[in-house]
Amino acid sequence: MDYTGYKTLQLDDNALSQLYTYGNLGAGAPEFLVNEYLIATDKDDNPVDYFRYNTEGYFVRVPFRTIQTDYIGEVKPRNAEQRIAIDMLKNPDIGIKMLGGSFGRGKDFLMLAQAYAMLQSGEIEKIVYVRNNIGVEGSKDIGYIPGDVLSKSLPWAMPLADILGSKEALLSAIEREEIEIEPLYYLRGRSFKKSIIYVSEGENLTKKNIQLLIGRVGEGSQLFINGDCKQADTEAFRKDSGMELMLERLAGQPLFGYVKLEKNERSAIASLCDLLD
Repeated sequence: MDYTGYKTLQLDDNALSQLYTYGNLGAGAPEFLVNEYLIATDKDDNPVDYFRYNTEGYFVRVPFRTIQTDYIGEVKPRNAEQRIAIDMLKNPDIGIKMLGGSFGRGKDFLMLAQAYAMLQSGEIEKIVYVRNNIGVEGSKDIGYIPGDVLSKSLPWAMPLADILGSKEALLSAIEREEIEIEPLYYLRGRSFKKSIIYVSEGENLTKKNIQLLIGRVGEGSQLFINGDCKQADTEAFRKDSGMELMLERLAGQPLFGYVKLEKNERSAIASLCDLLD
């Protein structure tokens, strides 16, 4: 499904006035799904305002929002897609939140920052970090790793350490039971209340994996998932993509939100990888 979670439209002053006054675009306008965003641009394609299509069938204006955490400070959007992504992540009415896009777009950074901000504010009690421990396609496994489940899973969870400032800070948060690292393999039968179930590398998940994850979302919890279907590491995930199925079946559902991040914000060098596609 070619769904990005938003549409970009050039709007003149009359169309913008219609939006501000009546919350719609008038006759002949493109159709929007619930929780889909509209990025309004001028004739030179510069963004001038942002809107979200709500459950009542009209557009609401999206304010400029940021994410505040103790360690990394205030996180501000760097581009139009990040602006609407932050709005989606901070919307308490959306229980399943997904970010797509290639590497360097800020998927993990934005999601982990918001999850940690919610932990600090007391909105949730715990972040449950889940990943299907699949190695990168074309690389070779280093073999048996000694230790318990945490020791074996810790290398996959280092994006959390980046947000918290260090590996030691991550281990301290785990000891305080603010963060729990769980391999997908052990999730069956679990239910998490007042938690963010955080799933990275969602391209390596099947339909059944996604169903398992959604079924773990208990009272007061949300599911955060990100990935890039182009980066699926085995043919099995390319043929049975749980993320693609979510977009096909859940887009337009009031409890589901999705934004595809298009612009590489990591570095000028990192952006060169796009030339290899």
